[in-house]
Amino acid sequence: MAIKKDKVGTVTGANLNPKSRGKKGGLTNSARVTGTNTEATEESKPIGEKFQDSIQTVGAAINTVNNTVSTIQYYASQVQGAIKGTANDSSPLAVTDGKINSAEILAKATAEIDESIGKLEGGEATRRNIIIAQQRNYVGVATNNVRLQQDIATLNNEQKRLIGLLVDGKTLDINNETKAVGYHRAVTHRDTEISALEQDRELLTHQRIRTEGTQQQTSLVRDQEQLKIQKMKEEVDKQRFEIENLQHEKEVIKQQVAAKFMAGF
Repeated sequence: MAIKKDKVGTVTGANLNPKSRGKKGGLTNSARVTGTNTEATEESKPIGEKFQDSIQTVGAAINTVNNTVSTIQYYASQVQGAIKGTANDSSPLAVTDGKINSAEILAKATAEIDESIGKLEGGEATRRNIIIAQQRNYVGVATNNVRLQQDIATLNNEQKRLIGLLVDGKTLDINNETKAVGYHRAVTHRDTEISALEQDRELLTHQRIRTEGTQQQTSLVRDQEQLKIQKMKEEVDKQRFEIENLQHEKEVIKQQVAAKFMAGF
């Protein structure tokens, strides 16, 4: 059965005034074309309120989609479980055989009109689409503004990271200078120790010279001591001779005194 199509409300511009057809903006009944204010009661609402209404409508649609997705996921999990039990579950051909079952798909298709779906005239649909476009512009600008703020925050963070890297660089410079000072101190300490070593070696040379001199004096000291001993012996012998001579003289005097005494009697 042929379906009668209603020409009213199409987006081809058939519902527009003849004077507006073919003009730029005539399809949307723009005020710059018609010269009149085309905003209806819905447009008189503030952008924020209309935006909230749109969000609620979109939210309801999202909930419906989520429920549908959950159902699909459930059946998909059942199918996956069945496939998993086969020996060829790793191959998609085990389920689809790589072909589209057109007959099965077309058996569920219908060309009947679903009267439960609401209808809009072309002009009203265009007007609402314009509102939605304007709201999307509002949301887009707000989104870009948020992204701009994010970019500014990112710039701020990057600037702080740059400052941190610069501070790290200065810190590394100080650390390297400190290491350089430590290096020069180590060199100075080494040179000091080398100088002390050289001085100790010279003192050792002096000591060895003194030792050699002392060793050379040893024989002389030995001879000197022997001469001292010999001299002492000579002095002792001399004193002995003197004592013996005194004793002899004493005996001679004694004898002379005795002889004189005897001659007197």
